Amino acid sequence: MISRFSIISRLIILLPILYSSCDQPQSDANALEEDMGLSQDATLDLMIHDQELDLTDMMISTSIDASMLIDMAVNLSPVATCDVALGGEPWDNMVVESPLGIEAELMSISLDQLPQEIDISSLPSLFAGLIAYMLDIPIESLGGSLQKEVILSKGMLGRVVAASFALGLNTPSGVDYLFLRRGLHRYYHCDKDFPLTLDGFKNNIFDYSTANFTEHDSIAKCGPRRILSHPELGVYVAETLVDGMVRETEILLEGRRNDGNLDFIIYNSLGQLSDRTRFPTVRAGSEVMASSPYVCTSCHLNSDQEMNTTRFDLLFPEVGPCR
Repeated sequence: MISRFSIISRLIILLPILYSSCDQPQSDANALEEDMGLSQDATLDLMIHDQELDLTDMMISTSIDASMLIDMAVNLSPVATCDVALGGEPWDNMVVESPLGIEAELMSISLDQLPQEIDISSLPSLFAGLIAYMLDIPIESLGGSLQKEVILSKGMLGRVVAASFALGLNTPSGVDYLFLRRGLHRYYHCDKDFPLTLDGFKNNIFDYSTANFTEHDSIAKCGPRRILSHPELGVYVAETLVDGMVRETEILLEGRRNDGNLDFIIYNSLGQLSDRTRFPTVRAGSEVMASSPYVCTSCHLNSDQEMNTTRFDLLFPEVGPCR
């Protein structure tokens, strides 16, 4: 099963080319056909490598008419963009990620003193694991150094990593881990193009409306949770229930990253994409708000002591705040 979202997200950038080719002189259209492989009836014949549904190394050939692309794009639900912070309900407790203003801070940090090759051989395993996660690089291939050029090729999350190294040049760890966390919180969701609403997720990625859930006593939320597992598609859904109502929906995506880790999505009670979630504390009836995806990585952490590596690919943690 090929995700419509996967195909369109890769092809939509070609729509302006299709429009412009209709208005160009014949000579320009011929040049476009020669350079881009587009026929005059505006048909695309493309090879797409789909990584959205864990179709490992699978290549598909598809011929899609421009009008089909337009119709499919119109039906695609909006996704998070990095221009606007995602946000959520007000913070009722201070965490590393709650201070505002990281956008201006990030742009004000000079990267001129950052060497072209950054030594990461002494980074703590957790720090290295989070950096690899933000760069979508398998932790096993991270090595003892990172190239500045490679880091900056990874979009806004790469810029955050580079800035964190710049801030940590004269520190024992070599990286500003708190700034790293703040940047992950601000730019993760838009970097991944997550749909802004739960309905959008069902439209773009997987509609599980008619799927069968099983109810469990959650070790993470200390209460009932409805769970849906669809390993074939790499989608795992958990609905937290409070007084019989769904307070939030947490989704794990498997098999969609280069590094083999999980992706984490949270939708609140209104079905809006959120960058924060609530967890119970040791005091009965009290809760604390935590940032996503960082708190998700801490629950789904898979640490290999022998290899000194940290991954975030543990689907079903056996311990949590409630056990």
